[in-house]
Amino acid sequence: MNFSVKIKLFLLVLIIVSSATLVGYIIYRGNILLSGNLILGFYLLILTTVVATYFIYQYFKRLVNSAAQLIAKNTMDDPSVASEEIFDELLKESSQVEDELVYYTKQTEQFSSVLSKMGQGVILVDKNYQVLYLNKTINAEFFPDLNIGDKLFENISYPQFKKFLEKAWNKKDLVREISGPISIKTVYLVSAKKDDIRDEMLIVFSDISKSKNFEKMREDFIGNVSHELRTPISVIKANAETLIENKLIKDDENAKLFTEAIFSQSERMTVIVNDLLKISSMEAGEYPISIESINSFSIAKNLIKEFKPNLDKKKLIVQNNLNKNTKVMADKAALKLILTNFLSNAIKHSPKKALINLAESSSSKGFVRLSVSDEGKGVPKKYKERVFERFYRIDKGRSSKTGGTGLGLSISKNLALMMGYSVGVEANEPKGATFFIDIKVDEEKSIQAA
Repeated sequence: MNFSVKIKLFLLVLIIVSSATLVGYIIYRGNILLSGNLILGFYLLILTTVVATYFIYQYFKRLVNSAAQLIAKNTMDDPSVASEEIFDELLKESSQVEDELVYYTKQTEQFSSVLSKMGQGVILVDKNYQVLYLNKTINAEFFPDLNIGDKLFENISYPQFKKFLEKAWNKKDLVREISGPISIKTVYLVSAKKDDIRDEMLIVFSDISKSKNFEKMREDFIGNVSHELRTPISVIKANAETLIENKLIKDDENAKLFTEAIFSQSERMTVIVNDLLKISSMEAGEYPISIESINSFSIAKNLIKEFKPNLDKKKLIVQNNLNKNTKVMADKAALKLILTNFLSNAIKHSPKKALINLAESSSSKGFVRLSVSDEGKGVPKKYKERVFERFYRIDKGRSSKTGGTGLGLSISKNLALMMGYSVGVEANEPKGATFFIDIKVDEEKSIQAA
């Protein structure tokens, strides 16, 4: 053992014993401090201190020896040799542990404060739904009477949330939008993540009511404006068409050109308004979807016939390589509109005398990928997701020449989501782009047809 440790023990015992002796001396002898017995008492004090130090030291030594024997049972022949060093190390470690405990306590307090101020409700539960932790937001906005140690659903009726957690325990990681519990107008994005090792689940509530309300206002605005624009655009289009067909302006070439421009732009505005109304009805859940077994080859074949004038104009070649016998589960009108948008896009962005390929490939078990590939400029990797946003265009200059509303791909994505499928875009080698939809196969009818 370090000598300084022995000195510390000696001084500690000395202070204790001397204090007790002096107090006793004053009590029994009054104010007589220079008695001859004082010298004898001093020697006895030193002797008592040494003896006390020895026995205290021996006690700690035996204690450390026992710990050393447990620690170094298989590695030391004589653990007592290192006991003094271990004792010193224990003293140092205890000091470090104390400092670390203070640090972690502060960190825990800060973390708890952050959780309370972040505006999100946080709950930690075990497999029996016993609350292990909750922050102040949970009590303030969700469950005022819930405390740590309570069973989550013992005094709380929240069926949506309970059903969500039951699914989360099986899936380990789940995110859902849930309304309530205080009001159905309040919407929360609830995420649950399971810790398999500790068999616990962390649940986080995020209030998205405001963003949902803004989204609803935006949807209502677009829908209302689109409805209001429909009538005046129809009137403008009809009047322009009448002027052109009845040749009321045949003698004025400029008036004829202006009227044709009005008619052309009114047609374009009609398409935009109709597309906006489609998106609004999809977002409102009012767009009818009926899933049935259909032949994708037949839909593609009819589309190619419909686009023949546009194809001939640019001398484009279209190959329909879809399997004639494949049946897919989809809404016929929705799938036709998706493939129409893909094919229309390919025609617009393909150079003259290029090849457009409609192909079918295996996507995953029970699914096929229907794709439309062109030989245009393609879609840069960083824009792959954004091309499906409404009104988004990569090349604004090229878009003004090719036309279009900028809504076709957005409509395609929404229709696919409504059917439970996904769309995407990837590079077409050596150049161009391939737009696709992954769709479920009706395996029974496809096998029968084959």
